[in-house]
Amino acid sequence: MSVKKFRNSLFESILDLLWKQWTALGIPGQAALHASENILDPEVLLVFSAGYARYDQRLYDLILDWLKIHSSQLNLQRLKAINAKAEWKDSASLGYICAVIAETEPARWKKAVVNFSPPQEKDAVPLFRDRNNVPEKYIPRHDHLALRYGFVRNIHQDSAKITGLLPPKPATLLLQMRGLLGISARVETILILLTSPICKVQDIVERSNFTWKSIQDVLAELVHGGFVSSLDSGGHGKLYYLTDRQKMLNFLDLHTPVFWNWLKLYEAIGLLWDACSNPYWEKVSDETIQNELHDLYRKKLQKKLLASGCPSMAKTSLDIREFPKLLQKIS
Repeated sequence: MSVKKFRNSLFESILDLLWKQWTALGIPGQAALHASENILDPEVLLVFSAGYARYDQRLYDLILDWLKIHSSQLNLQRLKAINAKAEWKDSASLGYICAVIAETEPARWKKAVVNFSPPQEKDAVPLFRDRNNVPEKYIPRHDHLALRYGFVRNIHQDSAKITGLLPPKPATLLLQMRGLLGISARVETILILLTSPICKVQDIVERSNFTWKSIQDVLAELVHGGFVSSLDSGGHGKLYYLTDRQKMLNFLDLHTPVFWNWLKLYEAIGLLWDACSNPYWEKVSDETIQNELHDLYRKKLQKKLLASGCPSMAKTSLDIREFPKLLQKIS
C-alpha cells in the first residue's frame, strides 16, 4: 500500500465529508447530502473544521460567513466543553473563528473569545496550507485579527452567499429544535432519547457533553412533564426512555433519525490523518505502514469508532485501508 496514495485518498474523503455536512447546514457548495436521517452536531463539526478546513480556504471562509448568520443558535458552553475534551483540535484556529464572530455578535461571543486566548509569544504562521502541509506563501495584506492568534492570512471578506434560512431537517434538526426549545441540554437530551431505545444518565452525559447535573435536571423536568419515563435498573441507576417515541417522531416529521456520537468519529479521523501526515511513513516499507496502521486501529481508533455508532465504522474488526471508502458513504 502506497502511503502517498492512501493519504491522498483519505484527504479527499475527509474534505468531502466536511463539505457535505456544511452544505447540509446551509453553505453553498458542490457537495450534496444523499437522502439521510443523520442529525448533525454543529459544535463538534466546528471544532474539527477549525483544524481541517485550514486545508481549504474557501470552505473555511464560508464557515465564517455561515457563523455570522447562524451563530446565535450555537451553544458556546457546549463548544467550550467539546474543545476541551477533543483529542484532535486546533484551539488557536477556533479562537480566531470566535474572535471574528465576536465582532458581529459581541454580547455572546466575547465570552467564547476569552475561552480561546491567543497563544503567547508564538511566531505567526500561515493559516492555510495545502494537502502536503506546505503553507500558503503569498499573502499581500494581513488580517490583524488573525495575527493575534498566531496566523497570517489575507483579509477575510464576506461572500454574502449565506441565507438566514436553515435547510430542511433532519441534518439541521438540532439547530431547529434550539429555535423551538432554546439553547440548553434539553435539546440534546431529547434527541439522544429519540435515537436510542433506552439510556442511563451517563450515556446522555457522554454523548451530549453536558454535565451530569445538567442532564439530571433536564430528565427530572421531562419525567415530571410526562414526556420521559424511567425504570429502575436494579441498583445500577435509572433507565430513561421517551414515553411515546412515535408521537414525538410524528411531531417532528421523522422516520428513523440517527444522532451519532460525531465527536468520537471525528477524533478517529483526526488521529488517522495525523499518523498519515508523519514524514516518517515515507521512509518505511509498506509492510511497516500496514503494521502501524493496524496498531493504531487496535490501540486508539477501534474504541472511538465503536463508540461513534456509525454502522460502517462501528465494527470489532476493520481493514483500515478501506477507511477512505467508508468515509465517502457517510453523509
